[in-house]
Amino acid sequence: MLVIDHRRLQGAAWAEFHAARKRLDRTARELHRHEEIDVPAYTAWLHRTFPVQVTLLRELRDEVEAKVRKMRIAQVIASRTGASIKRVWREQRKFEASAAAGTDAPGDDEPEIGDEEAGDHRRTEARREDFTAAPARTAGARDIYRRLVQHLHPDRGGPWTQARQRLWHEVQQAWAAGDGDWLARLEVEWETAHEAVGPNSPLSRLRAVIEELHAARRDLETKLSAYRAALPWRFSLGDAKRAALEVRVEADLAREFKALRRQLVYADTTIAAWEEDWTRADTKVRSSRGPRRSYRRPATIRVPRD
Repeated sequence: MLVIDHRRLQGAAWAEFHAARKRLDRTARELHRHEEIDVPAYTAWLHRTFPVQVTLLRELRDEVEAKVRKMRIAQVIASRTGASIKRVWREQRKFEASAAAGTDAPGDDEPEIGDEEAGDHRRTEARREDFTAAPARTAGARDIYRRLVQHLHPDRGGPWTQARQRLWHEVQQAWAAGDGDWLARLEVEWETAHEAVGPNSPLSRLRAVIEELHAARRDLETKLSAYRAALPWRFSLGDAKRAALEVRVEADLAREFKALRRQLVYADTTIAAWEEDWTRADTKVRSSRGPRRSYRRPATIRVPRD
């Protein structure tokens, strides 16, 4: 019979766990400061410094997104049904007009697209978010997600604190993104707050938690690498470079405005070409039927009297 003393191995793993957790906490503080302090402060400063530009950009962005979304829906329906993009766009506009008027009729003599294609249009418009492929999720990410749901779900009881609510929403975002490292970091945060791991924990559990700490730190470093290149990075730490930042932001807003204007011109040009074809097609149809005849009262014939 062989007896193995795990106490020295547990002590070494516990020391490694503490070192990894300190590095993770230091990185997490930077992340939370950026997301919870720098970004809100930068957003408030941006709206206060450039109120007109921000408002115009928001309105222009909404207009471009609305037109591009309608164009993509028409293109998807045309590719699925084999119909002409001009015909699909025409029926889509008729459908929108009838929906705005509160009627079901398309408002023309004969629809150029059948009921099956019109139903495809409605289904495509209602489910346009489904065209994005679902993210790939590993088995480890699924296990972490199940454990976190068991701990954090509102139906599990316990006080529903602000920290628990924030962690619950982050878990759902990480699962929707299929990010296993993000889920591992969230589980480490929960276990650290609740002291779920101690010096007397099994060695296998300590090694697993250490691996989760490394994965969590990788996730934080990935996010911070993108944040460091963003304008709100360390915005709340000082006003020394605020003048240079204002010049840079003003130039960025001007470039974004020009880019959106180009997109809007392209969308308007494409839509105008589609709608111009309707007018030509209607003119050809009317000309093929012959000239329009107007009713005239017959002239009165006067008989001369003898």
